[in-house]
Amino acid sequence: KKKKKKSKKKDKKDKKDKKDKGEDAKNLNDQFGKYGFIRASEKFHKQDEFRAWLSEVKHIDWGMLAGRERDDMWGEFVEDFNTATLPHVKYYNMHEWEQSDSRKKSAKLHKKHKKLKEGSGKNMGVSDEQQREQELQQKRQQKASQEYATELDAVALMHQAKEKEAMAKILSMAMASKK
Repeated sequence: KKKKKKSKKKDKKDKKDKKDKGEDAKNLNDQFGKYGFIRASEKFHKQDEFRAWLSEVKHIDWGMLAGRERDDMWGEFVEDFNTATLPHVKYYNMHEWEQSDSRKKSAKLHKKHKKLKEGSGKNMGVSDEQQREQELQQKRQQKASQEYATELDAVALMHQAKEKEAMAKILSMAMASKK
C-alpha cells in the first residue's frame, strides 16, 4: 500500500510539473511575435521605427552607416522585433505610439486646465506672494521647455549636416571613381 501511495503522489507531482512547464512554454509563445512579424525584406515598411531604434537605443546615426553595417543592424532590429524584445513599445509601431502619446498628453493637459479653472474660483484667498511664486514657476517651466525645443532643433540640424556631409563624401568618391 505504501508503494502505491508513493507512486500516486509521484504521478501527481509529475503531472503538476508537466502542467507548469506547459504554461511557461505558452507564455514564451505569447511573447514571440506579440507585435507581429517582419521579414528582412520589409525594410521600407518599418523604416521610421528602425531609424528611431538606431538613434535612441544604439546611439548610431543612420546616415553614417555603410550598406553592410546598415543591413547587419536591420537584421538585429528584425530579430528583436520578432522576439518582442525591443526596449519600448514605440519601436513596434511608431505612428500608433505617437497618436496614443499625444492623446494621453492632451488628456493630461485638459485635466490640468480643468483643475486650474475649478481651483481659481476656490483660491480667491491666495496671497499675492503665493500667486507670484506660481507665476514664476510657470515661467521657469516655459523657459525649460523652450530650451529643450531649441536643443532638439540643434540636434536635428547637426544630424542633417552630418547626412549632407556623408552624401557629399559619397558623391565625391563616386565622381573620383568615374575619372
